[in-house]
Amino acid sequence: MMNSHPYLIRSDSALFIDRDGVINKRIPDGYVRKTSEFIFLPGTLEAFEIFRELFKRIIIVTNQQGIGKGLMIDSIDDIHAYFLSLIPLEIHPDKIYYCPHLKESNCVCRKPKPGMALMAKNDFPDINLSSSIMVGDSKSDIEFGENAGMRTALIYGKEDTSTPGFTNLLEFAQLLRNN
Repeated sequence: MMNSHPYLIRSDSALFIDRDGVINKRIPDGYVRKTSEFIFLPGTLEAFEIFRELFKRIIIVTNQQGIGKGLMIDSIDDIHAYFLSLIPLEIHPDKIYYCPHLKESNCVCRKPKPGMALMAKNDFPDINLSSSIMVGDSKSDIEFGENAGMRTALIYGKEDTSTPGFTNLLEFAQLLRNN
């Protein structure tokens, strides 16, 4: 009999992870605009070690409307290069996708629309979205995962919700490893 646990991981499962508030500290009412503002949340690196053992693909998906507002001091590419420089190469995510557009733009790549998941599927055809998991800290992250046909996990943070969730990324990673 097949395990019916909602987070069953298969060989074609990918892990999609939101960035701000899940991987790094969120700036209240603001944006990570420069490398010095990018600070890992506790347990993030340990979580990535576990995720790399479990998933063939790890994909970061992040809305970055601070770009569209012209608020960035360092480029998003510099911020992401800095982020990656802090992670051992063997546990790097496979790719980082971001939407630079304003919320009002109604862009197909902006979460909760599934555009970034579809881009990842195009870039990595071995990903099966229906067996993949999206982990985020907001309603739009959860809706993004649902809109792409994924299972979802909520990290408590930005929004108070009645959806069962996890206190941080490491807690979620440990649950996956122990199942």
